[in-house]
Amino acid sequence: MITQNVAKLFFAAWVIYALYLVLLAAPRYESQSQLIIKTSDGGNSFDPTSMLMSTVTDAPLSTDSILVESFILSRDMFDYLVEEHSLIEQYNSDEADFFSKLALGSTKEDMFQYYLDHIDVSVDSESAVITLKTQAFNREYAHTLNRAIIEHAEKFINQINNDLAKSKLTFAKNEHDVVEEKLQNAKQELLSFQSQYNVLDPTAEGAASQQIAFSLEATLAQKQAELRTLSGMMSELAPEMKNLKRQISALQDAVSQQKSDLNKAAVDENSDISMTELMAQYSNLQIQLQLAIQAYSSSLMTLESTRVKAYEKIQHLVTIENPTQPDANQYPKVVYNLTLFGVILFLIYGIGRIVVATIREL
Repeated sequence: MITQNVAKLFFAAWVIYALYLVLLAAPRYESQSQLIIKTSDGGNSFDPTSMLMSTVTDAPLSTDSILVESFILSRDMFDYLVEEHSLIEQYNSDEADFFSKLALGSTKEDMFQYYLDHIDVSVDSESAVITLKTQAFNREYAHTLNRAIIEHAEKFINQINNDLAKSKLTFAKNEHDVVEEKLQNAKQELLSFQSQYNVLDPTAEGAASQQIAFSLEATLAQKQAELRTLSGMMSELAPEMKNLKRQISALQDAVSQQKSDLNKAAVDENSDISMTELMAQYSNLQIQLQLAIQAYSSSLMTLESTRVKAYEKIQHLVTIENPTQPDANQYPKVVYNLTLFGVILFLIYGIGRIVVATIREL
């Protein structure tokens, strides 16, 4: 007798649930869309290999897809939808039945959980395609909600891209500014050196002075050889001997003066630096300038390469399937729910009978 009453009670519960699903449960409509993240595939005109790589299909960006999934399921997205698209008003609308709508007096956490219960985001592990499903008690709002989530997620991706690109470009630009400042300083030091000592290229001037000294020494050696030759043939008082000696004396004075100007003499009256020291300082400044020019050229290429690479890394949230406009309600699934509820009641009833039978045998 008790068993029959329990069975009738379970059956009555199933009938009541069936009546609720058929007569009272508010229909929920579902809008679906599919998204994927793609990167810009423009070739780098400074790097020929990048033009070849630009033809290669992008690999699945599962990490970035998961980032979009997490953002859609975040409190930031929920707060945006509440503020801009009246999400809570929809969940409390008169179109919802008493058991389906958001309970009055719900906390912020309860509202957020209700939002998570009525949205579904999944990422395909192989293709990295994001599938977004949104539920609402109104078919138009389900479509609007899906579209709003996509647009806000796209702004989120764009903001991340812009911040990363600006960060990289700012760093590269700052480094380039440092190198450019060093180049300007190297130029200024060289110009100041030339202005201070009133020389254009002391290396060239020193080389010319050395060439003159070498030429004078060669002439002097030639005249000395002539003097030795004539000394065995003529008297010291001969006019040719006296003339040759005067030439040799003049050449010796000229060579001494030239060497003095090169090694000891000051460049101007207000300095005591020799030509050799002047050449050494000028050579050092020239080396610093050449190094600064090379660094500047390399930095300029790096800056341009960073700019192009930053563009190539920009990601776009591409809509593969636009949000669908539902014609019929997707929920509640009457047959599925009734079948599942019936199976659960049958299992509870069966387990209860087994427990009762076991107790009686004890």
